[in-house]
Amino acid sequence: MEEKATATENKDEKLLSVVELKKVCLDYARRHFLGKEFANKATGRTIKVSNDGLGEWKMKSKTREQVLSIKILDELLENSSFDHDAPDEKRRPNIENFSYFIYECVVNGTSFAAINTVKKTKPYGDKYYHHYLENIKIEPCSGTAPTPAG
Repeated sequence: MEEKATATENKDEKLLSVVELKKVCLDYARRHFLGKEFANKATGRTIKVSNDGLGEWKMKSKTREQVLSIKILDELLENSSFDHDAPDEKRRPNIENFSYFIYECVVNGTSFAAINTVKKTKPYGDKYYHHYLENIKIEPCSGTAPTPAG
């Protein structure tokens, strides 16, 4: 079984507000991912990380976990499974469609499904658009609990 991508805040990050943490994580993402391309193992597609995608992530990230998840962006892009394509509802001429990918990850000890959105553009190919985290629901076991003996 493949190990899940994990992001955990360090002791210094725990002292930061969400706004401060977002700045630290954005700086990290720019240093490690900006301008780089990542090959998605499931599809073979090459996904480029641009300032546009990091800006979308920054604008839409509201929780600590969402903010911290940018630290594992490379793993999210490389290891996620293709889910579906969707048309550009705004019908912009330079956008072919949006592709959605899913990858299970762990942030601060909680499991999430990371939903990655990739924008397929006519001039530049596949570009990271943004991602968000969905809580994974743990379903109770079906059936009845064993009755105590006696």
